[in-house]
Amino acid sequence: MKIDYTAAHYTYASSVKNLTAESVGVVKGKKHFPVFADNRIFKPLTKSKPFATPLFAYAEVFWSAVINAYFEPAPLYQLAFCEGYEAENGKYYDYGTAVPVVYKEGEYLLNLLEFFRKYPDDKVDIDQYVNYCRMFYDFTAIFASDFFQQHRDMAEQLAMQVLISIVKGDQNYHYENVAFLCRESAGGEEILGLAPMIDHEFSTYYLFPDHFAQRTYALDELQRSIGGAPVGKDEYAFLTDETERRLMEASAVALHHNLIYIKENYPDVTRSFLEKLTYFETDLKEHREWFKLQKNPEYPAAANSFAFRIGMARYKEKDEEKAKVYEEKYAGKEKTIDFDIVNIQAIYDIKHVIRQIKAVMGDVPSLPA
Repeated sequence: MKIDYTAAHYTYASSVKNLTAESVGVVKGKKHFPVFADNRIFKPLTKSKPFATPLFAYAEVFWSAVINAYFEPAPLYQLAFCEGYEAENGKYYDYGTAVPVVYKEGEYLLNLLEFFRKYPDDKVDIDQYVNYCRMFYDFTAIFASDFFQQHRDMAEQLAMQVLISIVKGDQNYHYENVAFLCRESAGGEEILGLAPMIDHEFSTYYLFPDHFAQRTYALDELQRSIGGAPVGKDEYAFLTDETERRLMEASAVALHHNLIYIKENYPDVTRSFLEKLTYFETDLKEHREWFKLQKNPEYPAAANSFAFRIGMARYKEKDEEKAKVYEEKYAGKEKTIDFDIVNIQAIYDIKHVIRQIKAVMGDVPSLPA
């Protein structure tokens, strides 16, 4: 397997249209992504997105290639520049990634939040859903919904995507990251299936390249959620906000719940996933050079995981005074990313998480007699 770390170059003026995506969740806002003649979207890194560094883009490239090679078809991301984009849209950088548009003319995406708001189900308390960064989500209620109980093929597609999200250590795989591919028909809305997986930027292994303690905490939370030990009474007492504490207590066991539910209810998916996971694990051991992030010399290579607070104050809170305080604290304080260390840590931790997933899910389920 070979991962392409070359960069695509675009100019904003040459885009053929803007793809407008309006957030419908707790975090609201409009995003305008330029689309180019090669039918690819430029997805910029965002100045106000929590913990964003250039490794967000590298993670998208890495995991899209891995998912496509080992698990299921996925659109491949590429490092990209879009000249003139930052000047036109100040809250974004003019670098990010480019990715093919995943739907055809006349088709559209409907994420799980939008779906359950449009088609309510008593088993899914969608009004309690919160898009909270660095949190793991329990999908068992989604699987138990009438729609997925009645459409096993799509439930199995979702199960595979949830399992893959755990392998890549996704710290932000929430209900808005899963979408149905739809089109309008004479009989109304037609759901064609689940859209391919996108959005791989919050991979635990590539978070906080400039802050070892924060990276360690994020990795511990991932492994804690996979293990699923009961949450201790005061385990998250350090979180003084009650809502945040409640969410993190649920997050602390969510991935374990997902793994056990899928194992018990979707044995064919479990068998297929574990077989594919073993191929990936074997290649990680025998061909680790395939899985190293290759530094692109023209792409930014410095990180400050907390500089997003400047953009958050300026573009989300509209508080220029607060933004100036954060600029004084964070601007110009980036650290050069040591790709050798990032690669050593990431490959080691991915292999550890794979072993942990296998320990929870056990042996490959037997084929029915």
